[in-house]
Amino acid sequence: MDAGTMKAIVAGLLAWLGSHSDYPLTNQAPAVALVPHSYIEDLACGVRCDVLGVYPDGNVVYVDSALKPETNICARSVILHELVHYLQDRNERFINLPPVIRWQVREVEAYAYQRRYLRENGIKAADKPRLYLGAVMGPAC
Repeated sequence: MDAGTMKAIVAGLLAWLGSHSDYPLTNQAPAVALVPHSYIEDLACGVRCDVLGVYPDGNVVYVDSALKPETNICARSVILHELVHYLQDRNERFINLPPVIRWQVREVEAYAYQRRYLRENGIKAADKPRLYLGAVMGPAC
């Protein structure tokens, strides 16, 4: 996928979040890098896992290169989920919570927006995220 297409997808997802959340719109967006699944596993889990995207802080969202966000709503929802984490960081959301609780609350919020996005785009997403090795893995799609 070319960089212009990805920028357009990210801009559209940020606009959606701006109209569906209390996060202010921003003219800055993180880069989205499509990387091998093993790279995401290393960043997110340190072992083999089912995670499809990760935002490890900073200005890059990493998404599994097997996904096709230009044509797949579910793949776009993975990017949207990681963009929620980007906005959480930029707005210092939940910053005063203890780290373990902060992580859980961040995930709950990101999955709630992801499920809403999927539903608005005709994809029935489970009400409750799946659990995987103690981690929340989000709506199946």
